[in-house]
Amino acid sequence: MLKHDFLWGGSVSSMQTEGAWDLDGRGPSIYDVRKIKANYSDWKVGIDFYHTYKEDIQLFKHLGLKAYRFSISWSRILPQGEGAVNEPGLAFYERVIDELIANGIEPMICVYHFDLPLALYETYGGWQSKQTLKAWKQLIDILVQRFSSKVKYWIPFNEQNVSYCGIDLISPELGPLSDEEKDKLSLEIWHNTNVAGAYLRQQLRFGNPKALSGGMINYSAIYPEDSNPKAVLNASLLSDGVNHASLEVMARGQYPNFITSAWKGIEPTILAGELELIQEYPVDFIGFSYYVSRVADSSRNQGVLPSQLSWFVERIITGEIEKNPYLESSEWGWTIDSTGLRLALKDIYYRYHLPVMIMESGIGVKEHLNEEKTIDDEYRIEYFRAHIQTLKDAVNYDGVECLGFLTWAPIDILSSKGEMKKRYGFIYANREEKDLLDLRRYKKASFAWFRKVIDSNGEIL
Repeated sequence: MLKHDFLWGGSVSSMQTEGAWDLDGRGPSIYDVRKIKANYSDWKVGIDFYHTYKEDIQLFKHLGLKAYRFSISWSRILPQGEGAVNEPGLAFYERVIDELIANGIEPMICVYHFDLPLALYETYGGWQSKQTLKAWKQLIDILVQRFSSKVKYWIPFNEQNVSYCGIDLISPELGPLSDEEKDKLSLEIWHNTNVAGAYLRQQLRFGNPKALSGGMINYSAIYPEDSNPKAVLNASLLSDGVNHASLEVMARGQYPNFITSAWKGIEPTILAGELELIQEYPVDFIGFSYYVSRVADSSRNQGVLPSQLSWFVERIITGEIEKNPYLESSEWGWTIDSTGLRLALKDIYYRYHLPVMIMESGIGVKEHLNEEKTIDDEYRIEYFRAHIQTLKDAVNYDGVECLGFLTWAPIDILSSKGEMKKRYGFIYANREEKDLLDLRRYKKASFAWFRKVIDSNGEIL
C-alpha cells in the first residue's frame, strides 16, 4: 500500500500557465522572444493563472490534490536576471504559496523551467557563463530567505539532464555547431547547473534544515530492439548518458567515470570549491518525469557525449520516436508504456537508494468541449489507471520508496512548443492557439475519477 502521506499532485511551469508577461515589473525571458510557428501560440497569456490562481487552486482542492509543483519566473523576481529585486513578483508567489497552504495543498517550488531571463542570455550567453551562475546565487538567496519556512519541497531544475544532452531545447538559436563545439558548450552548461543545484541545497540547509531538495531528470526506459549484443550495448550506453549522467552527480556528488573518461580535452571550466560543493550537498530525493520508453538499435555507434545523444532527445520533440511493435502511441508519436514506469522506479531506487517522486506523467490529446461542456476522456483514465497500478506494483512488490505521483498538468496549459491543442489536464481551459475565447475552466470526466483515486490513496482505480 502507498503511505498515508503519499503526495498526489500536479506540475506546471510559469511560462506555460501564468501569462502577465509584461505586468508588475516582470522582465523578458528567452521564451518571450522565441520564433512562433504558424498556428502556434506565444506564452504571453498562457491560461492567465496570474489572475485566476485563486479560482484554479479551488479547483485543485476539489480535485483532491495534495501537492502542486510550479516554477518560478526568474524574470518576475529579477527583471534583468540580477541586480534590483522586483517586489511585486515575489509578492505574487507568496500569495500563491499562501493560497495553496490555506487549501491543504503542499507547495513545491521548481526554481528553473528553462525560461532564462533574456538579459542574462544577451549579456553573458546564458548558462555557459559563470556570471549567470553568480546571478542564480542571488536568486536563490532571495527565494530561500523569503519562502523556505513555508515550502518543504524544492527542485532546482526541471529535467536537468536536458542541460547535458539537449541544449538546443533550452537555448535560443545557437546556429550550427560542430560536435566538439556542442560537447564543450553542453559540458559548460551542465557543470554550471550542477553547481547551481548544489548551491540551492546548501542554502536550504542553512535556511530551513527540514526542507527537502531533490534533483529531477526526464527518464526514458530504453530497450534494445532485439537480442543483438550491439543493440543491448547501445541501450545501456544511451541510458547511461541520458538518464544516469545527471543522476550520478545529483545523488553521489561526483562525475561518473563514464563521463570523465569521455570528456578529456573538452572538460568544463571548474573553479576552486565547485566540486567540493557538489560532493557535500547531494539530493535528498530523486524526482523524474516519465512519458515514453525508447528503443535502441544496433546500427548506430553509440556514445555518452552530448553530441552522440542529441538525436535521441530531439526525437522527443519531433515525435519521430522509434516504433516499438509491442506498444501503442499517442497522437504525438509518444509510446504509451506503463511497464516502463516500473522499470524506471526500480532502476533509480535500486541504484541510488534514495526516495523517488514521479514529478510528471500524462498523455497529451486533442480535445474539444461537447454539448454538456465537458470531455469524455476515458483514454486519460485508462492511461493513468495503468500507470498508477504500475506505481503500486513497484512499491508493493519491488520495495521502492515513492513519495508521490504528480501529473502533467492537472489543468490544460500550453505545451513547451506553444500548442494549446496538446491537452493533458483533468480540467479544460477554454482557449485555442490564437483565440483566447473566454478562458473558462471545465471539469473533464477524468476529474471525478482522479478525485476517487486520491480519496482512496490509490486503492480505487
